[in-house]
Amino acid sequence: MKTSLEALLYLLICAMVSCNIVNPKESIPTYVQIDSVRLIPTVPATHGSVSHKITDVWVYYERELLGAFELPARVPVLAKDKGQLQVIGGIWDNGLSGTRAKYPFFMIDTFTFNAKPTETIHHIPFFNYRTSDTPAIKYFIEGFEQGNSFIKKDGDTTLAKTNIATDRFEGDWSSIVELHDTINTFESITTQNFVVPPNRECYMELNYKSDIPLQIRIELLYQGAYIKSDVIGLNAKDNWSKIYINLKGFTTTYQNASFNIIIKGSLPNTKTSSKTLIDNFKIIYYN
Repeated sequence: MKTSLEALLYLLICAMVSCNIVNPKESIPTYVQIDSVRLIPTVPATHGSVSHKITDVWVYYERELLGAFELPARVPVLAKDKGQLQVIGGIWDNGLSGTRAKYPFFMIDTFTFNAKPTETIHHIPFFNYRTSDTPAIKYFIEGFEQGNSFIKKDGDTTLAKTNIATDRFEGDWSSIVELHDTINTFESITTQNFVVPPNRECYMELNYKSDIPLQIRIELLYQGAYIKSDVIGLNAKDNWSKIYINLKGFTTTYQNASFNIIIKGSLPNTKTSSKTLIDNFKIIYYN
């Protein structure tokens, strides 16, 4: 009898222990709600416009990645007591939703909070362009406020400046090109050329509005020969849009090449006129 009772007690204990193993006590998260972000100026003369298209946030808790979240985001954090989040601004690489990436030229936002399981804490990350780093960062900015860094490469015309209020994105000036039946193509190239060390991050930023598709091309001077390559095609946009174009593949493949950027477009047969507006052209890279 004693043996049977001991055996029964043993089985009951095992069952209880096993149940706890199969169904362990679950931790309850604190939720951090991120509805929007802000990009604020650090050195406007160096970094130019703070217009942005930050679509995602990459969130770390105590430097451990929690994940990438599309905005607006509700981030569950298994935290005890006080902890710190690190938030990195994310973009669509080359304007594609399937190629989401951390933007390498934004500073990391940090946020310290007290854990409140089941509760929601609201946070707005503030990002800045990086001001210095190792290696150093180079910025080329053309906001069309002082001049125009584009000239005619080919076609019938090129980008010109405009201060018409309805054509400006921000500031006092943007750039414009209008096509019609006798002037139906344009191809503009940067007067500034760039040399980026291989394997370094390099992006082009652009605000644009256009009722025709555009092509972005790169012209490289590599080992004494000029090479042209298509980078990306931009769809027509009725409203101002922002894009981040990744040039690292070109600058790594053609190491130490000098390159210029080309923007071109042509009037489709289905249209009798078109207007293209460009602002806040930037080349940013680690030197």
